[in-house]
Amino acid sequence: MTEAVDCHFHVIGPPRAYPMAVNRSYTPEPASLVQWHTTMRPLGVTHGVAVQPSVYGVDNRLLTDVIRAGKGQLVGIAAVSPEISDGELDQLADAGIRGVRLAHFAGCGIAPASGFVGMDALPDLAPRLRARGMHLDLLTDSRSLPDIAEVLRASKLDVVLDHMGRVPAELGARHAGADTLCAWLTEGWFWIKLSGLAIQSGQAPRFEDVRPLHERLIASNPERLLWGSDWPHTRNRSHKPSAADLLATFLRWTDAPEVRELILNRNPNRLYRFAKPRQ
Repeated sequence: MTEAVDCHFHVIGPPRAYPMAVNRSYTPEPASLVQWHTTMRPLGVTHGVAVQPSVYGVDNRLLTDVIRAGKGQLVGIAAVSPEISDGELDQLADAGIRGVRLAHFAGCGIAPASGFVGMDALPDLAPRLRARGMHLDLLTDSRSLPDIAEVLRASKLDVVLDHMGRVPAELGARHAGADTLCAWLTEGWFWIKLSGLAIQSGQAPRFEDVRPLHERLIASNPERLLWGSDWPHTRNRSHKPSAADLLATFLRWTDAPEVRELILNRNPNRLYRFAKPRQ
């Protein structure tokens, strides 16, 4: 059994208690915190980072309720608009929100989806996030990172990239997006989640076509990598992987025990500052 922090999962609540946005792009089935615990505890996972799904827009009530139920073992990534008040941001920070999720779809081959807040919100939000010790959680295609590099650097925030940059694995591990990931990993402000294999891969269920990028990222800087299950895989319709298989894949691709420890435990504890940290 391997101890791990799940740095990317979603909870979908009962529709009557937590109504979804009218203009959402999909409607996922309910997936409770109890179900996440039931799935992850046998794998040694007791801590996690709940990420606001786009179906709730900027309504973070379920997210904060989930964190509260985690009793110090969970933190969250919220979605907010630039119009949010300082008082509301303070409440989110006090509730255990460690970052804010923005998306960049322009010109990167990802179909635009409703419910996400775009990168145009960052200049306004950045100083307010810095003041509260929050980071930016970014959903985009790594090949588009140079287009937003200036605004990312100007934000002076830690940036955490979802799903290894979401590039189709058929492009390999030597495309321009992968070059940018590896260069920025070494600079000390950029983090990458080793997650979303089912989104990138065309070789389910073993996802071997993603392995070269996984190995290149580890060789670049394992101290800036995180692991996430992406449970319950709300948008993946062709193949729904199991969390056990995903963790086993990570372990199969990551031989060195000290690197496993970094990515599964030490890195997330350093970045996310759990109220009740792992021992």
